[in-house]
Amino acid sequence: MEMSWTLILFVAYLALLVWAMRSRTRELKGPWWFFLRAFFPNWKFYHAVGRPPRLYVRGRLSHGTWLDWQLVYPRAPRRALHLVHNPEVNLALNQQNLVDHLSSDIKDLGEGADASGLVSYRLVCRLACQAARSSWPQGTVGQCQWVLRMERPGPEGFLSSDLVLQSPVMPC
Repeated sequence: MEMSWTLILFVAYLALLVWAMRSRTRELKGPWWFFLRAFFPNWKFYHAVGRPPRLYVRGRLSHGTWLDWQLVYPRAPRRALHLVHNPEVNLALNQQNLVDHLSSDIKDLGEGADASGLVSYRLVCRLACQAARSSWPQGTVGQCQWVLRMERPGPEGFLSSDLVLQSPVMPC
């Protein structure tokens, strides 16, 4: 009896999954691995329930008044069409994945280390400026600032919210 290539590849894939789940491999780190992270989501949320990182941004108007903090990653409404075509929510998930990577990179740096040299930090700065420009009317925001918070959600809001990092004021 002749086996099809599809069945052979499927069995090999399942064997690889079983091996990966049972083996205790060490985490791969290094500057070149960072470039490959863009292709894979951050799966750390499966390891333990914890406080997710949230990115907030605020803008400063041209006459100096600061606007209120706004969450960059709000919940999107669900629609049946999103099962087939969902580019806006996929982009938002990718942006939240970037925030998760920044949080992980800051944790790896240790207490008191400067995060401004990280690639994920610079990408989050760009994301925050883009969010500030799109959240308020065009031309009204000259500067922006962002904060990264670890928040524990509860039924009536947030049970706790800890500041991880606050950016300096940046031009937008």
